Amino acid sequence: MPLLTRDDIRRQSPFAWACLALLAAVACWLWTIDKHNAALGSVAALAGCLGLILPPRERMAVLPWRLRALPRRLDATVVLATLVVSPGYGVNWFYGANPYDEVVHLLNGVLAGLVFLGLLKADGLDRPKARLVLAGAAFGVALGIVWEVFEWATHLIGDWMDTWTDVALTALGATLAAAFVRTREPLPAEDQAPAVAAAPHGPTRAGEAPGD
Repeated sequence: MPLLTRDDIRRQSPFAWACLALLAAVACWLWTIDKHNAALGSVAALAGCLGLILPPRERMAVLPWRLRALPRRLDATVVLATLVVSPGYGVNWFYGANPYDEVVHLLNGVLAGLVFLGLLKADGLDRPKARLVLAGAAFGVALGIVWEVFEWATHLIGDWMDTWTDVALTALGATLAAAFVRTREPLPAEDQAPAVAAAPHGPTRAGEAPGD
């Protein structure tokens, strides 16, 4: 079997590929303004995003079933998160007297929350909205704390107020994502019954991607 089949290509998200093209344009722009390190960093990030998006995860049995079932429309989130961050490091927007850092934490909280919720709802089960919101908030707090520990370990962190506001904004973003998503991830008609019946162990046909 070829590495990529027609079905694999058909599943790809056109929006995710458009975001990749925009990230390549950002890398070119950074190069033209003599921000060569930032441009190379953006190219490396682009390669990483491509490595996440291109493989046919739906039929990669080595992956957890929830990851294989993650809707392809969410592939764009990792590229959008990179697009939000890349110019900030390239032209030092993170360190200026502006709200750029706060906006990045909020938006990336939303994007990460969408992926978390996509994984959570991959079984197609109906969940109360309140439970999704609480799960999103808990995930956002945990993600924000982990990121701030990383910033502290790599000496990127500012003062302590910056730490707690960043955690709060990341949590708020993930909570907002949970508040506006559907409570149930729709599955193809032929997969709905098996998915619900086998929920503790994942969909019977884990290779099929729901909701795309």
